[in-house]
Amino acid sequence: MEFVHVPALNLHVCRHETRVSDYAVFIRETGCEWPEAGFRQTGKHPAVNVSWLDAKAFCAWLSQREGCRYRLPTDAEWSILAGVRHLEPRGIVPKAQPPLPGHHPWGHRPMAQGDGNYCDAAFGRSDFGEGYAAQWLKAHDDGYAATSPVGSFKADHHGLYDLGGNVWEWCEDWYDLPQNTLKVLRGASWRTGNPERIWSSYRGPDPPDCRLDSAGFRVVLEP
Repeated sequence: MEFVHVPALNLHVCRHETRVSDYAVFIRETGCEWPEAGFRQTGKHPAVNVSWLDAKAFCAWLSQREGCRYRLPTDAEWSILAGVRHLEPRGIVPKAQPPLPGHHPWGHRPMAQGDGNYCDAAFGRSDFGEGYAAQWLKAHDDGYAATSPVGSFKADHHGLYDLGGNVWEWCEDWYDLPQNTLKVLRGASWRTGNPERIWSSYRGPDPPDCRLDSAGFRVVLEP
């Protein structure tokens, strides 16, 4: 796992989402449950069907194994990485954060080839597309019906891959304070084609024990 230092956070952030090869070591050593993805993946693809609780357990295991503190990014840290934190009001829970139309990991222009792995024509041609009720981007084709190997698309200015698309990424925070029933997911996925959900400001809410074939995680390392 390769990390880059992000001065604005004073953290080292993994360049890529946690891969199948990374997560498989944790599974072998702990015996934790890990449902199959349901589609073909290699060790270079992002690990999916990983709940927030699973991701936290991975961070605790890796921290103990290496004698460092690994964790999930906070919602605010993720916004800084995505370049939208300065536009968001402080002191507001993730559920109440305002949408920021047109703000994407690649900037403010329309999506172009190579920007990321989203729900597009490649998805529509696959078995996934048959009867799929959600929207997909019919004018785009990224070549991947499901997940893509990490680093398949352009990195951002920090050198980070897939901050937009491929898999949703779990964050530390509760989405719905003070109820505390849902956790925050950021960054969209290969199943995301709704324009509003591709915006960097969008927060996806799911229970901490939920496992999805479109959700994984990225870790940060404290100095």
